[in-house]
Amino acid sequence: MIYAIRRLDAKDAASFRDVRLEAFKTHPEAFGSSYDELVSKPVSHFEEWLTDMVAYGAFVDDQLLAIGAYFRERGLKMAHRAYVISMYCAPQLRGQGAAQEIIEQLADHARSKGIIQLHLGVGATSIAAKKSYEKAGFKTYGVEPRSLFVNEKYIDEELMVRLLDEAPKGKKE
Repeated sequence: MIYAIRRLDAKDAASFRDVRLEAFKTHPEAFGSSYDELVSKPVSHFEEWLTDMVAYGAFVDDQLLAIGAYFRERGLKMAHRAYVISMYCAPQLRGQGAAQEIIEQLADHARSKGIIQLHLGVGATSIAAKKSYEKAGFKTYGVEPRSLFVNEKYIDEELMVRLLDEAPKGKKE
């Protein structure tokens, strides 16, 4: 499948909202917010979100099918760090490399802003997502027990980091 990756902005808010709602509905265990919290938010909420954060998306025939974003720590002592959030790839685009390309775009952008490490959290039972992050150079450094409570179950979250001043396994940056 042929797709194009580009940075998202406020004009992508409606599509971004739709993809986020799909993600939250189909994988509630993967996100800190819930579908019920998100569905009532107006498109203007997502316009602000895309203005304040760095987000990339994968498009197939002008349809947004994969997303990822990061936000930077604001304090002077932690401004070298950013958090990857809102990663999601629609089923029809999985296995095509779009998520990996989005992560690389996020890493390149972060690096250009002086950020030297990306952090993220992934559900400890989300094996496919963990493998994808490991392939992108992330390493687990801890576990937050009972991070989320979804569908009457606690979910531990693995905390992962990618050091942008070190090349991922098998790559030279």
